Amino acid sequence: MTRIVRIIEKTISLASGMRNADINFNTMTASAVVMVSDVIRNGQPLIGVAFDSIGRYGHGALLHERFIPRALAAQPEQYAHSSKPGIDPVRFWSLLMANEKAGGHGERAGAVGLLDAAAWDLQAKIEDKPLWALLAEEFPGASSPSRTPVYASGGHYRSEDGIDALQREVTGYRQLGFERFKIKAGGLPIDQDLKRIDAVIQTIGDPRRLALDFNAGLTGTNAHEWLNAVKGYDLAWVEEPVEPLDYELLANLCASYPGAIGTGENLFSYADTRNLLRHGGMRPNQDLLNVDISLSYGLVEYTRILELMAQNGWQRSACIPHAGHLLSAHAAAGFGLGGHETAPNHPIFGQYPDDCRIENGFLQLGERPGTGLEHTSGLHAIFNALIP
Repeated sequence: MTRIVRIIEKTISLASGMRNADINFNTMTASAVVMVSDVIRNGQPLIGVAFDSIGRYGHGALLHERFIPRALAAQPEQYAHSSKPGIDPVRFWSLLMANEKAGGHGERAGAVGLLDAAAWDLQAKIEDKPLWALLAEEFPGASSPSRTPVYASGGHYRSEDGIDALQREVTGYRQLGFERFKIKAGGLPIDQDLKRIDAVIQTIGDPRRLALDFNAGLTGTNAHEWLNAVKGYDLAWVEEPVEPLDYELLANLCASYPGAIGTGENLFSYADTRNLLRHGGMRPNQDLLNVDISLSYGLVEYTRILELMAQNGWQRSACIPHAGHLLSAHAAAGFGLGGHETAPNHPIFGQYPDDCRIENGFLQLGERPGTGLEHTSGLHAIFNALIP
């Protein structure tokens, strides 16, 4: 039986000069995790790796206090796969959640999601296959499981940048092979932000290839004003316009805004998603779910969310997970979701391994076992320093 012999976590700074409508990133951190097994291949132990999503903080305290000790105290038979060599990520997830009370979805969800991601990465390596292939086998439904639509997320507010810089940024994304884009909105007065939006549309030529991300920065006072100001553009979607738990306000916006609305980035569980579908007024054939897989208890919980959505008339194509790194990319491809977000200008999250490529708005994933996170230029040095 495969045994997990060690789990290493390191908190990494994500400090930058960027901000959105709600927060700046000057103090942001993230956790990098290495899960070491007793499986030896080519003279080295097989490892699973994981890295946090962007936009929250690292989870080192919870991991070291509770979840890493719980994982290492377990016996291999408690998480062994019943039908093939290696570990069963579903059983491992249940072990992590033992003696955890219902509710409280937030920082705990991110800590568990990290270990879940490392377990899936490890199991894919044990089976010597990329994660997208493992997910497609376990949860069939994707027509092209190694390939997914991808869009470039950027357009943050920077004190030194103006509209010319924003247009250059988007032009650079087009040159990289992207055909859909998302920029920040709601962080300036409406008239100033509309100039940014107009400039990007002028650059890309089609408003249907542009989404706006409000990062929950609008309120009952200005949300309707803002959506009325942009409803004539025929945008791809507007994302997270308001506080994610204000279902009444969101339902009112869905009832009045003619285009697509995306939300879910800051809801962290099956239960949160169920409440959103019950009370948020979202339209299954029009709107989008942007649940962050890593921050929402990981892939095991996400498969339950996909089942919930199917039961409520939603297609997988309506799911475009938040967070532009490889875990979401493999999930988007392997599950057959509606797309994948990436941040090309981010020094950590915007990188892909050399066996991946972007062409005509699609990401083609490679054949390297696991997620390939440790083979990206932004994370290679971080994981190399942690690997024993």
